[in-house]
Amino acid sequence: MISNVSLKAKVERFYKHNKTLVLIHSLVALLWPIAVWLMYLLFPDQLKTRILLSRVIFIAICLQLLVLGVQKRHFVVKKIREFFTGTTYPINLAIFRILLFESIFSLDLSQIVWFSELPKELLFPPIGSGWLINIIPINATIAQIGTLLLKIFSFTAMIGLFTRTSAWLTVILSFYVLGIPQFYGKVDHYHHLLWFAAILAASPCADVLSLDAIFKSWKRADRGQLESPGLSRAYALPLRFIWLLLSIIYLFPGLYKLLNSGFDWAFSENLKYRLYSIWLDRDGWIPAFRLDQYPVLYQLSALGSIFFELSFIFLIFFSRTRTVLPFAGFSFHFMIYQLMKIDFTSLLKAYVTFFDFNAIFHGIGHRLFPKDMYVVYDGNCKLCRRTIATLRVFDILGRLTFVNALDNQALTNHNLLWLDSQALMADMHTVFETKSWKGFLAYRVLLRRMPILWPILPLLYVWPIPVIAKRIYRRVADSRTCSLPQAEIPKISKPNYQPRTYSQVVMVVGTTLCIANLIAGLTVVYTGWPFSAYPPFASLSGPQTVILELVPISSTGTPIPSAPKDLKKEFAAHRFTGLTKSILKETDDPIKKQQQLNALWQVYSRSYPEFQQAKSVKFYETTIWNAPERRLEKPIQQSLIFELNLKPKS
Repeated sequence: MISNVSLKAKVERFYKHNKTLVLIHSLVALLWPIAVWLMYLLFPDQLKTRILLSRVIFIAICLQLLVLGVQKRHFVVKKIREFFTGTTYPINLAIFRILLFESIFSLDLSQIVWFSELPKELLFPPIGSGWLINIIPINATIAQIGTLLLKIFSFTAMIGLFTRTSAWLTVILSFYVLGIPQFYGKVDHYHHLLWFAAILAASPCADVLSLDAIFKSWKRADRGQLESPGLSRAYALPLRFIWLLLSIIYLFPGLYKLLNSGFDWAFSENLKYRLYSIWLDRDGWIPAFRLDQYPVLYQLSALGSIFFELSFIFLIFFSRTRTVLPFAGFSFHFMIYQLMKIDFTSLLKAYVTFFDFNAIFHGIGHRLFPKDMYVVYDGNCKLCRRTIATLRVFDILGRLTFVNALDNQALTNHNLLWLDSQALMADMHTVFETKSWKGFLAYRVLLRRMPILWPILPLLYVWPIPVIAKRIYRRVADSRTCSLPQAEIPKISKPNYQPRTYSQVVMVVGTTLCIANLIAGLTVVYTGWPFSAYPPFASLSGPQTVILELVPISSTGTPIPSAPKDLKKEFAAHRFTGLTKSILKETDDPIKKQQQLNALWQVYSRSYPEFQQAKSVKFYETTIWNAPERRLEKPIQQSLIFELNLKPKS
């Protein structure tokens, strides 16, 4: 039940009963911005001191929130209980199912097989995954089969065919297929696809808008249940865990920004220099809007980023603030894409879970179709009941009223007694005001109120489809009429269908995922698979950037010109750089390092004939200015960190 009490009245009532508490905590809260201001005033040139004081201030703020939580513990417990016991409609979960598995289905997996063929010397397992190498083989044949199966099962999960099995197989296959590139020196963070898919696999996410929903509706119709699934905790609980996982994704980046760099992460030129580094990584790409030229804007943006990441986990527990989160999240990721060209589309799709699509679609339905339309069917007919149950699966606007022709009370309530009772036994009727259509024409009219089936509606007006459809309908309807029993069957009105209880399974899966990722965040694991904290970019950036340069040397001792951009044809530049850095920094054994770099060079050079004549390859750490206007200047410093001697060609 939704309370009619206004927000203003709630605030006034809360203030009246907690006046002293509000006053004390408000005064304490005012101290924190003053403390930050004094910190910069007193220690303008002492970065380490400011970082230390920032940690103290941040911990003090956390302690204040903890004290407030203890003081209002009954309110906190109530909100947590409401959070986990809330209900929602199945369409909200179903829409997220479609979008999530569409994201997995649409992934570009063209490089998976190529990665699986890389030499074993280049394997650098993500943290905590080293033991998997000896258990799960990585080869081209299995990778190719796994990629194909992942496409198939993510598609069947998306359309809702054998959904539970398809979803779990998608999770297992994603762990293997999407994990292959993660084992080669650079971990990309698309872990949420697996987490969300696992939660959906444990939930009744296919009770509407799916092929499985049609089959289930037939079984219910045979038992006399024609109502579609309604409000249930079974549909809300999976979405709650999606929100919690989103909170964890944001929490640790915001947390470590403050702990590692203090408020200087926002109130300095840090964001400007970080933008420069990211633009440099993208081959010198520069956005249309240069945020770096507006110090106040980029400092406010950095502060807003921290606030968004840290506050997300609190805002999900309040219904009013949850309505703001989709717009805040979209703005956050939209600006990241515009300024850094970092695509979070798959993560953005999770924000649909904050919308009540049942209310949205029903509101649209009432605006588009303010007057009722009735579908009158023979409740004694098994085929008719199945047909009505199927239509209910896709009736997202809720502007069709289904009436059993054998229920005189229902006919009276909807003023439908003027219809011919014998005709109702022979054909399904669609009624709008004083007009009625029967048979095939009835289907064609009612489809106008079912947007999901609108794509096929124009075809129903194109000759010869109407002629053929009428004949098919007549044959089926006449066959059905002849098989009707003479005795009247009792009314089939039943309560709204309630789904099987999946809450315990969802609770186990969701809790496991949350705990695993909390442990990863607390132990500062950013390169794990399939559990990992997301990258925080927590360190302070400066005007200089260290890049890795590879210089092939010919037999004459002269450098061989190379084109780094060509590397993206097979090996994404950030992955190549990540793998190279892993070899140089994580491998201590010089013999093993020589073998790894040699294998890497063979992979890199096989597409470029001119590199086959190289006698050696020199690896340099080169320090350059990262500002776009200074990139072409002479390097600040260049250090030779390794020279790979190549085997002579026979």
